[in-house]
Amino acid sequence: MPIRPIDLQVLFMQQSEVAREQSIEKEGAKLAQTVQGAAAQKKLVEAKDEITKAEQSKEGPAPVKEGSGGGAGAAPGQRKEGEAEKEKPSEEAEEEVVRDPNLGTRVDLSG
Repeated sequence: MPIRPIDLQVLFMQQSEVAREQSIEKEGAKLAQTVQGAAAQKKLVEAKDEITKAEQSKEGPAPVKEGSGGGAGAAPGQRKEGEAEKEKPSEEAEEEVVRDPNLGTRVDLSG
């Protein structure tokens, strides 16, 4: 099937449209690559800023707990009077919890 002059004329007119579509495809790939790179960079920055917790090893001595002993002369089950008084205010503070009923129920979709 031979190429006729009318076919060439139609092809030349659509050539700019084809070129535009190809450039959009190339830019789309670059844009997707840029977005992925930005997400990876953000994740890397967050990982650097994040404080990592020390892993507890199962070997070795147990960690020292502060306030669990009364000193060298005190038995492990006994507590000082000062320690018992210190615990009471913290228990009262934990009981009083104020919550906002509207907190977390609305979502901003405007961007």
